[in-house]
Amino acid sequence: MMASDLFGAVRRFATHNVGMKLLAFVLSVACWLFVAGESKVLVGFSVPLEIRDVPKGMTVTNKVERKLDLRLAGPSSILSGLRASDVAAAIDLSAAKPGRQTVTLDDRVVKVPPGIAVQRIFPPSVEVILERTERRVVPVVPRIGGTQTIRRKVERVEVVPPSVEVEALPEEFSRMSAVFTEEVVPERDTDVFSAPARVELREPHAKIVGSPDVRVKVYFRK
Repeated sequence: MMASDLFGAVRRFATHNVGMKLLAFVLSVACWLFVAGESKVLVGFSVPLEIRDVPKGMTVTNKVERKLDLRLAGPSSILSGLRASDVAAAIDLSAAKPGRQTVTLDDRVVKVPPGIAVQRIFPPSVEVILERTERRVVPVVPRIGGTQTIRRKVERVEVVPPSVEVEALPEEFSRMSAVFTEEVVPERDTDVFSAPARVELREPHAKIVGSPDVRVKVYFRK
């Protein structure tokens, strides 16, 4: 393209819809002046702290502070409409090692809308203790409720599946020779009564690998 052709194309672009371009420019400048000239304010905000990506085979064993008090700064027009869902805080433990560690909390762990700055976070850090867990297969024992008359007629009880895989701390397994279902109350005392039930865990750091649901079958004497 010749220089004269390029100059002509630029001139045509510059002179096309001059009024609309000028209006858009004026509006953008006005918006910038409004935002730049708007007074900045500080507000306090509380947000829950989420713990994410705990390494496989480990669990958090201490009570971590789960509420952060924030001091946020920004235009009053934005802060006045701020909702709880607009602010989030989370720490990533994917690279953490077993043991006690201090996680520093800064503006990288807090998500806020554009135009808002995090001035302060309290507490400024949290302590996390990670311990290794184990997995073992543990038998399931059903808990049968109801009147004594019904329970006396029970011949045998079957659980399907008869065991579940549990992940827990090694010392918790010493207190967990078996796990128990929620109480199942038969609605009749003849033939076979079958009902779903959930396995309950009492150890604080234990969890079931897979589904916690089983089926309890109660066989009655004829």
